[in-house]
Amino acid sequence: MLDADGVPEHHGAWHGVLPTWPFDRRVPLGLPGLVPTGLNFVMLYQAAHPMVPPRIYPVDPKPEISEHTQHRWHVAPGGSLCLLQRVGMWAPEASITDLLLKAAGWRIEYALLKAGAIESMTEHGIVTDAALDGLITETAERLAEAALDPVQAGETATGEPHADD
Repeated sequence: MLDADGVPEHHGAWHGVLPTWPFDRRVPLGLPGLVPTGLNFVMLYQAAHPMVPPRIYPVDPKPEISEHTQHRWHVAPGGSLCLLQRVGMWAPEASITDLLLKAAGWRIEYALLKAGAIESMTEHGIVTDAALDGLITETAERLAEAALDPVQAGETATGEPHADD
């Protein structure tokens, strides 16, 4: 249910920016080139918390409306992040820190998906799985090279736009 301002009904909220890499392993080279800042988000609590998990809504980057209904983006139709694999996976004694870590990982996978490096977000996330760490570095290097290459950036060697633009 939405309130008069279009905000989902809640009984508590917290806003913040997550660290870019809060995981217990080495930061992949080039990560700042792929994800310059951590996820800016709002977390909303319902009156039933902790029996139901809080909802985390990305503020920056904010997923496009079309991404709200495609499973590969892990965004629910209302715009909150899908951080649990199935209903009932949340335990009332669970730490919200676990959800925040998953949200930080979502930010990185979102950047990889937007860059075309992956076709879908992973099923279990990257919090404890290093499988995408090398791809983070490769994608950051590819994006840096594209930014330096005027032809890939849509310009001629003289800095003028291509004639077909």
